[in-house]
Amino acid sequence: MHKHLRIAVLFGVFLTGNGLADSPTHSGTKPAKIFTDQRVREARVEAPWRNIQRRKLSDDRWQGLFRYEDEQGQEVSIPVEISTRGVTRKRVCDFPPLRLKFDKQAAKGTAFRGAGRLKLVTHCLDNRKYEQYPIKEYLAYRIYNQLTDMSFRVQPLQLSYAQDSESKALVRFAFLIEDADDVAKRNGLEKLSIKDLAPTRLQPLTASRFMLFQYLISNLDWSVLSSPEGNCCHNARLIGASDTAALVVPVPYDFDSSGLVNAKYAAPPGGLKVRNVRQRLYRGFCQHAGGLQQAMAEFKAQQEAINGLIEGEPLLDESQRRYTQRLVDNFYEELGSEAGLNALNDSCRG
Repeated sequence: MHKHLRIAVLFGVFLTGNGLADSPTHSGTKPAKIFTDQRVREARVEAPWRNIQRRKLSDDRWQGLFRYEDEQGQEVSIPVEISTRGVTRKRVCDFPPLRLKFDKQAAKGTAFRGAGRLKLVTHCLDNRKYEQYPIKEYLAYRIYNQLTDMSFRVQPLQLSYAQDSESKALVRFAFLIEDADDVAKRNGLEKLSIKDLAPTRLQPLTASRFMLFQYLISNLDWSVLSSPEGNCCHNARLIGASDTAALVVPVPYDFDSSGLVNAKYAAPPGGLKVRNVRQRLYRGFCQHAGGLQQAMAEFKAQQEAINGLIEGEPLLDESQRRYTQRLVDNFYEELGSEAGLNALNDSCRG
């Protein structure tokens, strides 16, 4: 018999900052959906955390209740199924990443309509250094959002974790990640299920954009050709017109092993001549050289906007802001130098 988890989450009002969602009104129209703006939502989670931490490596499912306030200040309650997820983080984190499966019927007409299963990224350990990790990972998603709509949107939360309504709460940053089906649907495509992929099926520009982004954040924990779990890919999802389409698009996720996050537990994959996660190595394909030139032009055009994301993130402490800015500045210095461009060309695959 699975343990039961009760979640009570109180959100602020959902706004429509970018005009991408239904406009909430008091006349009975649907409220704005999640992932439509980046205002941090206040939330409270009541759950038997000691039990969850003890069972974090299991495949248990907990039934819970998700609550928040709508635009009119009314409490909305949605049943959810909760599970732990992840590989490295599930093993090393006291607060492992979670997956919330929303009851579709109960979610109808709410900000979570059609949400389905959403990933929740947590703070890992109750340690000040670890508090910055999810903030920087959230920032990585926001940087890729700045470059392309073919990316996972994220919803920032300020979560209060408590054993029950009487317990003292631990307040930490967390964020939800958009479902891959919704990423595909927004772009008029489908989420694909392909076992192994040849580089020739990757659209040159979108693949080069993916590779250059991973190079920017100094991340090697991914694959766009295969996955140890079976279907392609590792820390990426494929979207396209169909499973048999000639060209497909990779969409990256999970950046906790990047140099940008620089997590204490992260290490580069074996078999590569890389000392640590802060050392960059370009893993794009040589046959996509034309796409790489276009991607570099995109990144250069977005330099000011990316710098603005770093400067404008209020949850970054100043030391991590300086670290992140140095990492990004170094990337752009490489793009502007002959030696940096030669390094990209020399390390491409194939």
